[in-house]
Amino acid sequence: MKKIFSLLILFIILTALIISCPIITQWDRSIIIFVQQKLSFLPLWIPMLPDCILYTAMIVLPLVSFGIFFVKKRLWIDLICIYSIPLIAFLLNCIIKPTIKRERPPIELQITTIHPDSFSYVSSHSLVTICLWGIVIWYINKFCKYKKLKISLILIGILWIIFVGFSRIWLGVHNPTDVLGAYVLGSFLLCLYITFLKNYRHLIDNFILNKNNN
Repeated sequence: MKKIFSLLILFIILTALIISCPIITQWDRSIIIFVQQKLSFLPLWIPMLPDCILYTAMIVLPLVSFGIFFVKKRLWIDLICIYSIPLIAFLLNCIIKPTIKRERPPIELQITTIHPDSFSYVSSHSLVTICLWGIVIWYINKFCKYKKLKISLILIGILWIIFVGFSRIWLGVHNPTDVLGAYVLGSFLLCLYITFLKNYRHLIDNFILNKNNN
């Protein structure tokens, strides 16, 4: 619980600093320019991958795969958890963005032809990705029995989480602190879910079992 509380406090402090310190936004702009200049030799389709069908596939694939696995194993609590965490993340993002009302980076920094008109903080792509793939990595580590496959899948998950956040900065559609805030909030949600699964799921399992016996 201490880790969960610490992540929540960190997110609140980061949000307060973003709101109250304009210099943070100036640093964000400098980082975006630096990244774009250093990577200008690369084709634009690379950072745009999380804006195409690949992003949808990287959401649907784990949900379908683990959904089938949990249904076969009759792990109903886990089924609810893996389907609800990206939904909760998305709904939280829909609340936070209009509350904080942080503007996107200026349009001249947005090197893609797509210019989002929603607010900037936090990055929804980054938040949903870290929540979904964070819990997927936890389940892979728990259930996968083949060491090489486990390491490969975990590595893919970690790299995908990093790449999605970095692509938001590279394209100039999000500030670096938008992505950082998403990662901190996502880590907070992950810790909540994992703590529940480790410590409290047996209470629900016992309740369902007793109800069925009655």
